[in-house]
Amino acid sequence: MARIFYFLRRALTNMGRSLSVSGVTIGTVAVVFLFLGVFALAGHNLVLLTERLGKSLQLVVFLDDDIDLGQQEVVRSKLESAAIVSEVIFVNRAQALTRFKQRLGPEASILEGLGENPMPASFEVTFVAGGRNPEAIADLAQQMVNLAGVEEVQYGQAWLDRFFNFVQTARLLGLIVGSLILLAAIVIVSNTIRLSVYARREEIHILKLVGATDRFIKIPFYIEGVLLGLVGSGLGTVFTWFVFVFLVPQLIFPAGVAQSEIGLEFLPSKGVVIMALGGAGLGVLGTLASLWRHLKI
Repeated sequence: MARIFYFLRRALTNMGRSLSVSGVTIGTVAVVFLFLGVFALAGHNLVLLTERLGKSLQLVVFLDDDIDLGQQEVVRSKLESAAIVSEVIFVNRAQALTRFKQRLGPEASILEGLGENPMPASFEVTFVAGGRNPEAIADLAQQMVNLAGVEEVQYGQAWLDRFFNFVQTARLLGLIVGSLILLAAIVIVSNTIRLSVYARREEIHILKLVGATDRFIKIPFYIEGVLLGLVGSGLGTVFTWFVFVFLVPQLIFPAGVAQSEIGLEFLPSKGVVIMALGGAGLGVLGTLASLWRHLKI
């Protein structure tokens, strides 16, 4: 235990000897984790949006007006047997007209002179969690179109494809940008440790002369890197929280035709812990890179 306190004291002393360099490093790491935090926030809420939209995603099979009960049951059976289908609900023509009037609201009076009900009956299909992807839905839609008694199949094809393409592109860009930011942070921490090694090179030489082991010399530098990373990532997480609280509390995501409002959420506790541990890991990697290059012991 005494040795641990010694290593910690040496690391804090090293940081105190170069307050300006340590401060700049901590500030830079904080900015790095602010950017990472913002990316993580965007990714987290994009996942939530995808999940919520997926739960409300439907495929609607419109039926011919003259479809007989046998054909109707064939369509229902085909839908219910599909592995990606969670639930199939039949909506008759009267129910469809009632829904349409409700959506029109005050303007529903324009339908009073129609006479005959123009709305077709339909099957509304919702999907299991693993079946909410464009390929599987498009395949099921194509199967239903070819059935007798089916007039049309709709599931927002163009919108669905654009949305999933956007999600995939956003994930790829986030991965690339995040990796570049982390690499820059590792270089910054590495340079800070390198400066500390240079400043203590005479002390290190004396320690080796009196029999200090390599591990004894290196451990304070690793602790210093971990402290720099932890403090920087902690500040970056706090800054991310301030950005979330003060700048984006009113932002909403448009979801579907009804423009449903989906409020943003902050990172879960697991994400915050990962960011903090990421700072410590960043410090270790930066220190390792610096000692490997500049402390050949």
